[in-house]
Amino acid sequence: MGGSFNPPTLAHYKLMSCAITALDADKGIFVPVSDAYLKRKMKRDSRPIILSPEVRIAMLGAICSKEERMGVSTLEIGTIEGRTVPTLHALQRENPDAELYFIMGDDKLALLEHLTKSSGFLDYFRAVLFCRKCGSIEAEVRGNALLADYSDRIVILPSPEGISGISSSLVREIFLAGESCEAMLHPAVWQIFSKLVPEQFPVVINRFKGDYSFLANHYPCKFTWRGATYKSAESAAKASGCEEDVELMTEIVTAKFSQNPRLMKQLLDTGSSVLINGTNNQTFWGVDRYSWIGENNLGKILMKIRDKEE
Repeated sequence: MGGSFNPPTLAHYKLMSCAITALDADKGIFVPVSDAYLKRKMKRDSRPIILSPEVRIAMLGAICSKEERMGVSTLEIGTIEGRTVPTLHALQRENPDAELYFIMGDDKLALLEHLTKSSGFLDYFRAVLFCRKCGSIEAEVRGNALLADYSDRIVILPSPEGISGISSSLVREIFLAGESCEAMLHPAVWQIFSKLVPEQFPVVINRFKGDYSFLANHYPCKFTWRGATYKSAESAAKASGCEEDVELMTEIVTAKFSQNPRLMKQLLDTGSSVLINGTNNQTFWGVDRYSWIGENNLGKILMKIRDKEE
């Protein structure tokens, strides 16, 4: 079972347990996605709860410590892109005699078709589809020109009782509201999750566009720095040649905001938000929004100026 597991819920545990029982499997393996992939997935949330790989692995490990036939694989930790097929091939190499099943929801039927068409997925592996109305899914598989030929490699199971309405996103929402989400988590996971507090997850501004375009260096505004007047922080930076000089850039950005009270107020209005200069590939002044790798030096400068003014 692959997933973000941010955090792992009682539904994840029950689905895995049900699949192991139904297949009489030797082992059920949780495969958490990488940190970079999770951050990309969560980038639209203004206040994202992004549990570190270490915490997510610890939570899954806590579940598995109570279950002999469950384990955790870290194959995707440290990678950048989603790796369902390569991960399964890697697991197959680790377990050459095993027959591998990939656990999916019935809403992923189109994905199963795509994976099979693009990579021969069902030629190598089998799939478990959990569904609410198994009869309609069985009919959909039989009526699918591609999947019908693989119907013997697709196991359709009814969703276990007690998981309706449980999701990681709802757990996060309840948590941020200051309410208890204990009923949605495995007891071993709750022991870890209950130690977290909402204040650990501030609002994140991860792109300097739209309402936050004033944070970008190319935003047009006049200011004077070292005896010359510039139309933007970017023009001043280019004139000074400070492409990787944090000290000079701090001077320039400080001049930009200190000489433009409206911009300074807008900066202060971001409060305690984490400012991340999300870019397409700039990893010194910002963070690459695909790999989520970067030093975010512009974001750090902006937060430093904001904190000093406050």
